[in-house]
Amino acid sequence: MEPSKERDPSSRQALLARAQRRLEAAGREAPRRVAEWLLMEVLGCDRGTLYARPGRTVSPADRTRFEAMVERCAAGEPLQHVLGYTSFRGLRIEVSPAVMIPRPETEEVAGAALAALEGVERPRVLDVGTGSGCIALALKHERPDAVVVGWDVSPDALAVARANARRLDLSVRFAEVDLFAGEVGLPRSERVDLLVSNPPYIPDAEADTLPAVVREYDPPEALFAGDDPLRFYRALAGRAPALCVPGGAVVLETHADYADGAAAVLRRAGLRAVGVEEDLSGRPRILTARVPE
Repeated sequence: MEPSKERDPSSRQALLARAQRRLEAAGREAPRRVAEWLLMEVLGCDRGTLYARPGRTVSPADRTRFEAMVERCAAGEPLQHVLGYTSFRGLRIEVSPAVMIPRPETEEVAGAALAALEGVERPRVLDVGTGSGCIALALKHERPDAVVVGWDVSPDALAVARANARRLDLSVRFAEVDLFAGEVGLPRSERVDLLVSNPPYIPDAEADTLPAVVREYDPPEALFAGDDPLRFYRALAGRAPALCVPGGAVVLETHADYADGAAAVLRRAGLRAVGVEEDLSGRPRILTARVPE
């Protein structure tokens, strides 16, 4: 503690207290924790260092930057956009308004994908709707022997994914592919052992039920499936035999309310061993299946 600095309005503790009050007034969740994350980012320190000398004065430039970031959060902008990144299975994944912010349940999808690859040497993996590249990059990071490809229809999303791959020094190839543009498949020599996807699955009618931080900041093309929440599952299931090797695995994230319907789509398409797994909250969110041998 630094008694001479305790009442300094530019001290770390004073800035945190004011930011907490501002974020509380704006109705932000976990206002103290958000304020801490922002100040740690500005100062380039961890939480222990932040509180080791709470009375230390923050420079005018850093104070101005911090207060601007607080105002962005108070206005409703996601913390991850303000910081410019999020954490995904231990990787720092940069995000922008061009990509959906990865959620914890998608980390569980990546875990299910890794489980599906157990026992497969030098697997080939295709991540459809890769967005920030979080799933593809996590799989490459945890299975360095894998050959991983990520597809997305959005050039802006692909630019984010490629930048993440370069920064993380992970060799993942990304390509612009529209799943609904004619016949989509791979040559037999390039077919994959795993097809994984977190596709858009929210029906347009549910838009008003989403938190504003999701509805207003995540790209709509990554969220909404139009009038039919199962349309992407039909496309993925129908194309799986042309994308996967016989016996290849399929792992998909799904809307908890439509998990049974999505599983039925996979079965009708002829996929085998279709299963529905729950996330850590006990909601059915992960579909698993196999392409017929």
